[in-house]
Amino acid sequence: MIKTGHRRILKDMKRILLILLLSAIESAAPSQPPIVFRGMMLDEVIGTAKLSQPLGMDIDPDGNIYLADTGNNRILKCNRRGELLREAGGFGFDKQQFDRPVDIWAGNGLEVFVVDYNNQRLERYDKDLNYIASYYSDEVQQESLQFGYPAAVGFSAIGEIFLADHEFNRVLRIDSFGKPKSSFGDFNWGEGRLARPAKILLAARQKIFVSDSTAEAIVEFDYFGNFVRRLGEGVLRDPAGMAAQRNSALVFVADRGNHRIVCFGNDGEKILDFGKRGRAPGEFSFPADVAVHGSRIFVLDTGNNRVQVFELQSKKE
Repeated sequence: MIKTGHRRILKDMKRILLILLLSAIESAAPSQPPIVFRGMMLDEVIGTAKLSQPLGMDIDPDGNIYLADTGNNRILKCNRRGELLREAGGFGFDKQQFDRPVDIWAGNGLEVFVVDYNNQRLERYDKDLNYIASYYSDEVQQESLQFGYPAAVGFSAIGEIFLADHEFNRVLRIDSFGKPKSSFGDFNWGEGRLARPAKILLAARQKIFVSDSTAEAIVEFDYFGNFVRRLGEGVLRDPAGMAAQRNSALVFVADRGNHRIVCFGNDGEKILDFGKRGRAPGEFSFPADVAVHGSRIFVLDTGNNRVQVFELQSKKE
């Protein structure tokens, strides 16, 4: 009787220990917030044509979507449902014409910047896509303050422009009067050297993120161009557009070569990823850009010529 009781007690203790161990493992495993597919848009004719290899996208505070429709040499403004509001451009080198627009910024809801790659200029429009001005490199300036083929643009809260350049593979900082002020990330920048800057993200706390498609990493600088750290090494392949969720430290990256979106936390570690190569809903082909508005994540699915919409749900949902 005593031996039988001991065996029962030992068996119960083993069961309890096993339950505790499994609970500990489950609580220690990282939980991935669910990403829910909400739909796709702009996959049919919009305005004068279907999208053709679009490379740039941004969203203003009201949720309007701005696109650099690269293959059609035009820019578009759509509402949050994907309905066309404005269209501008066409091939050329005059005002309101483009030769390979590769990026667009519309973050403050007042003005829009368009990177006109082959025309080697930055174009400025108002929120309704009315032309305002053009910025060209000044050959009179010292070389460190020039740009050749602009690739991406960011705009700060104090009115300064950050322009990524493919000729010098660096970022040029332009003051609120349109005058080049400094540059960073070029060949003498040590750990912060950029091999091929793809996109720029100006995030909270004066953080500047530059995706480097050749180095396959995200390079973080402070506002003055001082190197901070690298993110995504060994994780990303040909990274492109980035977006930050307001009031959080989350940074979403279009991991173009892996046909997915990757999210990094404040510590620089990958939190989650979603997507794979394909044409079905939730699948991507070389996504070039990503934008966030509230809990919605908009993905510029370049190879499939469309925009897909997802939602980042809270754990309670």
